[in-house]
Amino acid sequence: MRIVSVLAGVSMSLIGCEALVNEVRVEPGTTPLKPAFVLTDTTGRGPVGTIYGLSVVACGSETVLWQISADGSSSAPGRIEYGTPPPGYVVNIGPAALRPGCYDVFVTDGRRARFRVDKLGHVTPEGRRDTTRRR
Repeated sequence: MRIVSVLAGVSMSLIGCEALVNEVRVEPGTTPLKPAFVLTDTTGRGPVGTIYGLSVVACGSETVLWQISADGSSSAPGRIEYGTPPPGYVVNIGPAALRPGCYDVFVTDGRRARFRVDKLGHVTPEGRRDTTRRR
């Protein structure tokens, strides 16, 4: 009976201490074909947690169009524009030109965000459908 009490206490404390996950939101950006990625915690109000990297991938494939990673010299930014690495980040891949189609954005310990590019180069964010994580 004592083990059950201890396990119940540990379970309750873990529920109250759930770690926040990073959130990435896609915005159309200031020019066509140049989306912006807004980074926050999952409440949408707090500062972003540690971001070791960000990747933009063509939907349904492993084709990475742009990938950046932290070099450790700066904290995570609140906003990143496609193709422009923020201070403290280096480019690993790309950026490749965006074409009409579907794209996924992944950040460290975060949920996937998805956007589409139309024939005119306009970026349209899609609503969240899953909680896929990529590290």
